[in-house]
Amino acid sequence: MKHVNQTRFSLVLASLIILSSLLFAAEPDKKFLEKMVPEKPALNSVNLFNDFSVFSDFKLSVIEDNLIVGIKSDNAGLQTSCAYFLGEMQSGKAMIPLLRLARMGATEEARIVAGLSLYKIHSKIGMCQLKGLSKSDKSELVRKVFDRIYKKYICDNCTFEEL
Repeated sequence: MKHVNQTRFSLVLASLIILSSLLFAAEPDKKFLEKMVPEKPALNSVNLFNDFSVFSDFKLSVIEDNLIVGIKSDNAGLQTSCAYFLGEMQSGKAMIPLLRLARMGATEEARIVAGLSLYKIHSKIGMCQLKGLSKSDKSELVRKVFDRIYKKYICDNCTFEEL
């Protein structure tokens, strides 16, 4: 019983110390806050994370090469994010690694993102592979997603006269 009272006393004391420090805490200086958070955003700031137009051609090429190296790694999360950004860049150089990832990716997510990136690149070869994988992939989810991506590609790129 004595131990319980000592524990309760120390908890009450700690609570009082925390509450008193909160009551007497000073408000931050408004001028300091204005310096930290500007009222207007910068004129040349990029609001979208996937806007690659701000990079020079050389930097864009270096970024593209690094993302292609990331696709070839053993880390599934790194593969998936690199595949996504290569699709956003509409990288033609990444078509072969994306085809390989869509076919033999370790996770469903990596294969699906590779398929979406092939769609964003407008790769005819990639869409033919997705058509085949929509029937033969081991995952039902991947088969359904690839089928829908392929059908969307067909709807976007074909007229009724061609069908």
